[in-house]
Amino acid sequence: MWLINAYKEAKIWYKVRKVALSFKDKLESVGFRVDWIGRIYTVINLPEEVITSAPQIQEGYVLMKLRDYDKIFLQLGLAGDIYPEMQRISEDETAAFLLVLTPERDYLTLWSAIKFIIKTLLLILISRIVYVMLTHNWELIITKWNWILEKTQIIM
Repeated sequence: MWLINAYKEAKIWYKVRKVALSFKDKLESVGFRVDWIGRIYTVINLPEEVITSAPQIQEGYVLMKLRDYDKIFLQLGLAGDIYPEMQRISEDETAAFLLVLTPERDYLTLWSAIKFIIKTLLLILISRIVYVMLTHNWELIITKWNWILEKTQIIM
């Protein structure tokens, strides 16, 4: 299942990267930048009245500013494929957030790939051990199986 899910995520990532790089000029004209991986990012400066508010209100303001750009992402066909990640840039009076829009990454991470490889190697190792045990003891297994079948026929 991991391979299938990782493939689906890679396909979405490739689509987002391709669209972001091909419409780089359009995105830059509205204030976004695109890096070589295909991430779309911008810096959103907070106004004075929001800086003194709670962190939840500040994050809400950043998300409200993102809503201003929904039309562009809908036109590009990326609205359902990208997710915002926010990171505070500074704590002083010019507080700002870095807003990065990337595709979802649940399976295309190093840790999930390592877990998949370890699970696969353990499955191969266990399968190999069972195979070796069966091939070396096959005659004994057949004789025991026949003995069990004989005993069950006597009882019936």
